Order: sequence, then structure tokens, then C-alpha cells
Amino acid sequence: MTSLRNKILTSYGLSIIALLVFVAVVIADLHYLQTQIVEGESVNTFYQASQEIRRHEKNLFLYHDINDMQQLQRQVDAAQKILSDGQRVFTEIASAAELRRIDAVLQQYSTQLKQYAALTDATRNSKQQAIRALGHELSKLTQDFNQRQRAIHAQTTRVAVWTLMAASFTVILIGLASAMFMVRRIVRPLALLEKQLDELAEGNEKTLTLTSQDKEIQSFVHHFNAMLERLREQQNQLRHHEKAAALGVLVSGVAHELNNPLSNISTSVQLLLEDDTTREDLRRQWLSHVDGECERARRIVRRLLDSVRQPTHELEIISAPRLVQLAVLLIHRQLPPTLLLHIEDIDEGMLRVDRERMQQVFINLIKNANDAGATNIWIIGRETTWEASRPANTDHLAGDTIEISQSAQVILIHIDDDGPGISPDHLAKVFDPFFTTQSGGEGTGLGLYLVEEIISEHGGCIAVENRDGGGTRFSIWLPMEQQHLPEQEAS
Repeated sequence: MTSLRNKILTSYGLSIIALLVFVAVVIADLHYLQTQIVEGESVNTFYQASQEIRRHEKNLFLYHDINDMQQLQRQVDAAQKILSDGQRVFTEIASAAELRRIDAVLQQYSTQLKQYAALTDATRNSKQQAIRALGHELSKLTQDFNQRQRAIHAQTTRVAVWTLMAASFTVILIGLASAMFMVRRIVRPLALLEKQLDELAEGNEKTLTLTSQDKEIQSFVHHFNAMLERLREQQNQLRHHEKAAALGVLVSGVAHELNNPLSNISTSVQLLLEDDTTREDLRRQWLSHVDGECERARRIVRRLLDSVRQPTHELEIISAPRLVQLAVLLIHRQLPPTLLLHIEDIDEGMLRVDRERMQQVFINLIKNANDAGATNIWIIGRETTWEASRPANTDHLAGDTIEISQSAQVILIHIDDDGPGISPDHLAKVFDPFFTTQSGGEGTGLGLYLVEEIISEHGGCIAVENRDGGGTRFSIWLPMEQQHLPEQEAS
């Protein structure tokens, strides 16, 4: 069985070896180049010595100065020593015959120079010609050697450059091969694993089915599938407990809500059965009371059904002011004349909503404010962003904060009232199902719960707080529709 670890180490090791080989080639190449340069200095020095010989020779014959004679002899001796010490270097650039010839020229030059010193001025002219001829030949030979050495230096430099280029190209090829190996043997299986994880997250797959020869991936797939199986078992157990808890809450809520009207119905029926002499108007009153309590029980059941069923949304694009206006038109006749409803300026932001369900939000909030004893209700709306308007205290915030935070623009609607406000102990419970502060069994405790559910269905949030001047404020954030399409709303 293969291993990702072994593959990574193999690729890394090959890269290190290639790099070390490249460094060794560079060092060897530079050493060879340095050797050629150092050895070439002998040839260049020999050439410089021949030029000095020619210069002192010219001064000697021109000025007849004994010092030039001594300098000339020292330069000849130096040239002979350079030729002797650099024998191996000169052998690489000249033939044996050429080396013997230049050695002979130096010896003859030295001999002729010594003879020249012993001659008189009258007899030196013929000897000068012989010395000049030898000096000319010496200069020509050393110049030829120097040119050959320069050519060798140029060739050596070209070889060094090509060697470095070849080594660099080889290292690059090895690096590319290593990268392709990593991509093919390591990155590609991980990419396939990532793709399967995405499909698993989207619900298209139940388990990871990636087949791989790498033991690390096989181990990951095995342990991940085992984890998924344990999570599913825990989720099933959690759903079972949640269903049991929800059933208990529902039964408790239904029993609590239906107990009052059923008790009243039972009392009225017993009175009717026990007293046959009751006046007709009183009997009608008791029967009317029974009918009213039956209607009340029916409303409780209907609200319970509304809270658990999954409605089908009929979304349409409508402006925020129009949405509020239509909701107010539906409820204004049910409000007492003492209640003043103030519709402040609402920005013309477009919303994509289920109009009927969203109208229910405003209707429930207005009814709650009226039932709490408010005499004034203000509705204000403005365009803003979630970051600019999000509440500092999120303890009493409910809804889909993730979706609303991803919206570029939002509509923030405040519904304020001047009622008695909400007890601080109750603020955190107002959106819980079956929670109500009304006495006498008048409230089902589902109004605000449904409001929060509807707001969440539309990707929004709702928060509640007590106003500084008294009363309550409900704040609603709804994502704005970015494409300003024509309104699709009934008149």
C-alpha cells in the first residue's frame, strides 16, 4: 500500500538531490574556471616580460646606458624562470618544438647580450642587429602564446556558461517533474476528496466513497464515515428527544389553551341541564357564551395549525410603504378610535415577500400593542445596511442573522408604541411559543412566535426592546430586492 508520506518524502528527496548536484556542478565549474584563469596568468606574465625586454632593448641601443643593460638582463632571466616554472601551462598551448625554440631564443638572447657588453662602441653595431632579430622573434612567439591563451580562456568561459545553463535546466526539469508528481499523486486525490465532501455537504452523498491506494486517505475516509455514522445515530436520538419534547410542549400548550374555553362551555351546559326554569333570555345568553367559547377554541386550534404547518410562499416584489399600507387597511377597522396609528416616512425600498404572511406580521404587532394598552403606534422605515444598524445588544434578537448580514441593503422598520412596555424578565421569552402575559386565557402565546417565524422565512431579523420614554419598540430587518422590478401587487 502506498503512502502520501512516502510520496512527499520521495519528491522532496529528489529535489534535494537535484539541488545538491547542481551546487556540486557549479562549484566544480567555478573551480575549473578559476584554475584556467590562474594558469593563464603565467602566459600573460611571460608576454609582459617579453614586452619589457623589447622596451629596455630599445633604451639600451638608444642611450647606451649601463643600467638598461642590467635591467634587460634581469628581464631575460625572469622570462626564462617563468618559462621553466610554467612548463605544464605552456605545454597546453604550444608544441614541443615551439617551446624548444623559444627557450633557445632566450638563451641566445642572453648570450648575445653578454657579448654585447664586452664589445667596444665601434664593434657593437653588428651585434645590435642580431639582438634585435632575436628580440623580435621572442616578441612574436610570446604574442602568439598570449593570443592562444586568450582563446582558451574564452572557450573555458563558454563551456562554464553552458554547463551552468545545462545544470539549471536539469534542475528545473526535475522540479517540474516533482511538481507534476505531487499534483498527480497527492493534490488530485485531495481534490477528489474535497469534491466528495462538497457533495456530502449538499446531501448528494451519504458517505465518502473515494477509492485510493494511499493509506492516509483510506484511513481518513474510514474514520470520517465512522464519524458520520455516529453523528447520524446521535441526530436520530436528538430528533427523537426533540419530537418527544415538542409533543410534550404541544400537548401542554393545547391543554392549557383549550382548558379555559372547555371549562366555560362545561359550566354553561351544566347550568342549562340542571335548571329547567331558567328564563329564555338567560338561556340564550348561556348558549351564546357556549358558541363564543367554541369559536375561541376553534381559533386556538387554527393558530396551532398555522404554527406547525409549512406554508407555500407566493413571493412578489412590493415596496415597503405599500406593504405597510395594505396591512393597515386590513386592520384599521378592528382598532378602537382611541388608538392613533402614525405612519411616518418609509423609504421606497423594494422587498421580495409573501405579502399575506408579511401583512400578518404588522397586524399581529399592532394588535399586541393595542391589547397592551397603547394609545399611539408609530411605524417608521428606512434603507440602511446590517452593519450600520445591527443592535449592540443581541440578547433579544431573533431570526436569520447570517442571511441578513449577506444583504447589501436592508429595510429597517421600527414599530413603536406608548404602552406600558414589557417586563425585563419577559423580553427574552416573547418569541417563545405559548408564552403570553395576558390573563384569563385570552392569548394563545403564538402571535409573536408566528411573527418571528415569518420574518425568518424571509431571511430577516426581529428585535424587541423597551423605549426610553416608555412603551415598546419592535425592529424588523428585511433584505432589499436589488433588481427594481415593477410592483406585483393587487389594488
